[in-house]
Amino acid sequence: MKLLTLLALLVAAPWSTEAIFLSNLNDTCFRCICEASTGCSNRMQCGQGYCGPFSISRAYWIDSGKVVQPQDDPNRFGAYEECANQYDCSTNIITQYMEKYGKDCNNDGRVDCVDYAMLHINGGPTCHLALNADFARKFATCLRSNQRRGRD
Repeated sequence: MKLLTLLALLVAAPWSTEAIFLSNLNDTCFRCICEASTGCSNRMQCGQGYCGPFSISRAYWIDSGKVVQPQDDPNRFGAYEECANQYDCSTNIITQYMEKYGKDCNNDGRVDCVDYAMLHINGGPTCHLALNADFARKFATCLRSNQRRGRD
């Protein structure tokens, strides 16, 4: 009886539509966003206000909650650059950003890797805008290539 009551409460609970489960923000999605952003070059450092293989800006990093390497201090000079320049840490920045802003940017009824790419490039408030042609071409090529290989 207690289990049925708990299930009824869970079903009837008013869930926020803002909560996003990022099950499809996977390795393939990260890799394709990275490939389209910079060619996923591990030689990318900081330039023109963007850092790392995902070309992350300081504002994006701040919006993500100032994600840093373990045991680092987000207020330390250079913490943003150090994290954004490392692939694994920068995927944590992106994950936090997607958890904050994740939504169906292209209005196709689902939140998927295309929406994450639109969020990454256009930002949360303007994610509905079209991707620039060069990024879109590289991103689509990467996704198609990975689908043919049967990845994610």
